Amino acid sequence: MNAILERGCCDHRDLGPLAERAARELSVTEKRRFIYNLAQLFQSKGALSDKEYEAILDLAEKIGVPDTQADSIIHSVYNINVTFTAIMGLLALGAILYFGAVVIVPLVIAIFITMIINKVESGIAKTLSLSRFRLLTKLGAMVLILGVLFGLIMAAVVSGKDIATRLPHYQAKIDTALEKSAVAQEVLAWLQEKGILAQLRQIPIGSTVSNFLGSLITLLGYFVLVVIFTGFLVFSSASFTGILQEMNDKIGAYIGIKTLICLLTGLLAYGLCMIFGIDFALFWAILAFLLNYIPTVGSIIATVSPTLLAMIQLDSRTLIVLFVVLFAVLQVILGQVLEPKLMGTRLALKPLAILLGLIFWGLLWGIPGMFLATPLMALLRILSSYFNFSRPFERLLAADRA
Repeated sequence: MNAILERGCCDHRDLGPLAERAARELSVTEKRRFIYNLAQLFQSKGALSDKEYEAILDLAEKIGVPDTQADSIIHSVYNINVTFTAIMGLLALGAILYFGAVVIVPLVIAIFITMIINKVESGIAKTLSLSRFRLLTKLGAMVLILGVLFGLIMAAVVSGKDIATRLPHYQAKIDTALEKSAVAQEVLAWLQEKGILAQLRQIPIGSTVSNFLGSLITLLGYFVLVVIFTGFLVFSSASFTGILQEMNDKIGAYIGIKTLICLLTGLLAYGLCMIFGIDFALFWAILAFLLNYIPTVGSIIATVSPTLLAMIQLDSRTLIVLFVVLFAVLQVILGQVLEPKLMGTRLALKPLAILLGLIFWGLLWGIPGMFLATPLMALLRILSSYFNFSRPFERLLAADRA
């Protein structure tokens, strides 16, 4: 065997003497290893032909290795090679997605925006009976959606910068309020004694706000590419069939419903902040609208931020508690009650799959990746259901239907 491995080739005339020596001299474990090495030798030459496969099975039978064991050994050799190739392919794809984010992220955003535009355009055309002027309705829908998106991001950036400039003022108010409150001093003393206060001070609140604003500015930088890609997709799209139709229907419906829920959340958050006199009501409304696209984590951040400001601004404990309760109830009713009823089983994703997608796409593309995580995981689930080799992955992502 060593001589054959050194030559890098195998002559079928060599197999007879090898079989006799292997049957006579090798133990059961060594015989299996012999078959494994022989399979590796054939595998190094390329794909295994039926003739070579039968030759290995015949040899295994001669040296006393059952066909079932020999078959599993042969497949293990080739499966390792396939698995290694798949892993390398995934690593290469991950590198492309990471280093090509400047182009890929705007393209993905444009694809999802196009789905919303198609829904809006279809509704406009049917309502106004403008089926003969589809180019005009497409243009109108695209200008409307992109204009609203651009305006929201711009308003968030401007309001965010205003908040950043006024942070020292709110910091001073917090320090003054803490010094005057005996209860707050007792709580701070207890936190310091337990070592919790030092850990809380290490939380990078300022850098987190800066990173979020930076991500919004990055989205503005993507906007030109998003407009170009969206225009190309909107005006070049034909009727979808098969997998494209399923993707457009399910993901388009999800994005449409999610946008409606986020819009309601933003409007109600704006009204609530205005009623209680909370500063930067427009910013908190836009923040609630945008962050609610991020599953679970987004709604928590959107609730905590204005709550902290309310605790600084409002003098009455009753008003603070009332504001916090109403804001939390608003998020729960819209996000946990209304959204599941409207959404139904359109995406059919497991909660764990959504959480893992949130982590993965967030690490890969940052905050834009977190916004895109859920529709991207739904896209992967639909794609994997169309190919036999990816069906296990589809079952891993898909929620159990009742």
